[in-house]
Order: sequence, then structure tokens, then C-alpha cells
Amino acid sequence: MDILVVIPVYNKASTLQRAVESAVNQTYAAREVLIIDDGSNDGSERIADQLVNEKIRVIHQNNQGVSAARNAGIAYAQENDFTQIALLDADDYWTNEHLATIKELFEKFPTAQVFATNYLLKRKRKTLETKFSNLKNSEPQVLLEPFFKYNYLNPTLRCSSIVIETSALEKVGLFNTDYTHFEDIDWFIRIGIHLKIAFSKKITLYVDESAENRSNKVAMSQRRYPDFSDYDDYASTNNALSKYLSLNRYGIAIAYRLVNDISGAHKYQNIVDVNHLTKKQQSLLKMNRIQLKSLRKTQRILGNLGFHVRSGK
Repeated sequence: MDILVVIPVYNKASTLQRAVESAVNQTYAAREVLIIDDGSNDGSERIADQLVNEKIRVIHQNNQGVSAARNAGIAYAQENDFTQIALLDADDYWTNEHLATIKELFEKFPTAQVFATNYLLKRKRKTLETKFSNLKNSEPQVLLEPFFKYNYLNPTLRCSSIVIETSALEKVGLFNTDYTHFEDIDWFIRIGIHLKIAFSKKITLYVDESAENRSNKVAMSQRRYPDFSDYDDYASTNNALSKYLSLNRYGIAIAYRLVNDISGAHKYQNIVDVNHLTKKQQSLLKMNRIQLKSLRKTQRILGNLGFHVRSGK
């Protein structure tokens, strides 16, 4: 394997060095670590420059969003003949066995083009294990086939957990820069449709949701989500994908209802297949903001989906 680690960063001065050090201190080393500074102005840009050495490079660009930053890293990998790309967000970090675990998957599943590991969620003072649908009784290392049925509870893929074959990008394309949120889900859907994914239950990633300036703290009024209509034709013959799309649309609709944006909520709940929702989930789609906010479990459910809702005021 000839891996490039891509670390996009925008105003992550408090966590950038931790992420970079975790990428460098691997028992199985990548050839290079590339920091894409997306127009930071909090000192992250200076920290990135100070970290440069023979294995760490930095590209500075005007602020264009995380998708553009990741795409810049992908372009660099293609131009410099890296065979694999590992993504790592600047507020997350790996254990020192992350890439070694990826290499084990690479050797065990030669038909796979995407490799991913398990992760823990850090929320303030709590560290939470993740639970996945239909994986409880599986082997420690598995091919996720069919992919979408394993993602009803929590996503098996996180941008910081995966390594993708550079050649596979011809099939799945780049991150869509039109979206500010769920751009990763949009990309994972294409991966799930077109590629084989190998997964290890071994925890090698910490997703730090308590870090400052995470995208899930952006006001709903400033977010741009996909509606996933590009995948409806695929979903018409793939029930697992159809359910996965409905669950994501449902989550977005509830988030809009919590900030009393009924128009935004209707846009998504009108394209939800309610047959894929539980009776309780269906009832939530009929509640107003006050009713939803009175349900303590709602915030926990949305937290598991990656939502931390603000009014935008």
C-alpha cells in the first residue's frame, strides 16, 4: 500500500497537531501526510506550517468548504501516484494501529476497494461506543454486503475511518461541493452502490464531537443538505438503500422541525417512505417544535445522527 493521509483543516488550532501526530505515529506508515488548510484564520495555518517536514506537506487555499479541501487532497494523490487515500478530519485522531488494521483488511479482502474501522464518539466528558445494525454476530473483519443494511443505527463509515483505493474514485467521484452538510453521506452512498467495503470491528478512531467549530454546530438556516434524489433509481431496486435514504431524510426533517422551519421539514418528509419508519418515528414527524423539544430522547436521537441543532439566532 502507498497511502496519502489527507487532513482538511479550517480553524482547528486546538486539535490540528493531535490529528497530525496520530497520523504520523502509525505502526504501519503512510508515505506522506498532507494538510489542506482551507483558509484558516485562528492560527491553524501557522501550526500547519510549523509541522512541515520530509513527510508532512501543507497546501493553503482560500476558504471553500471541507468538500473542496478533501477534493484538493484527492487531486494531489492522483497527481502523485498514491495508490490509496486515507482521510482524517482535524478534530479527530487515530490510535497508532489504524493504518496497520487497514492493511490487514487490504490483505484479507483483495476485492474490496474501501477499508474502514470501528470508532468511538467523544462528547464532552463521555466516550461512547457505537452500535451498528446487523453486525453484532458477525466476524471481527467482514465485507459489508449489502452495505446499507449495516447503517440503520450508526454509520459504519466516517470520513476519518476510511481508506479508499485511488483508482476507485473513477466510479464514485469527488465530494459534492454544493452541500455544507451530509456531503459525506452523499459520498458514502455512491461508495455503497459501486464499491466493496471491508470493515474491522477494531476501534482505531476517536471522533471528537466536543471539539470547537464542528460543522454539526452550524445553524440550520445556514446548512445545505442533499435530498438524495440522485439515488432514487438505485433505491427502487435496493430496499436497504431505500430505507437508508428514508432514515436520513427523516433525520433532516426532524432537525428542521426543531427550529420551526416547517417548509424545510416538509421538503424532506414528503419524500420519506414512511414504511421504513417505526410508528414512533412517524409520530415525531407530526409534532411541532414545542412537542419535540419536550422529548429528551429526541436530542439524543439527533445526536446519534450527527445533529446538534441551533436556532440560528
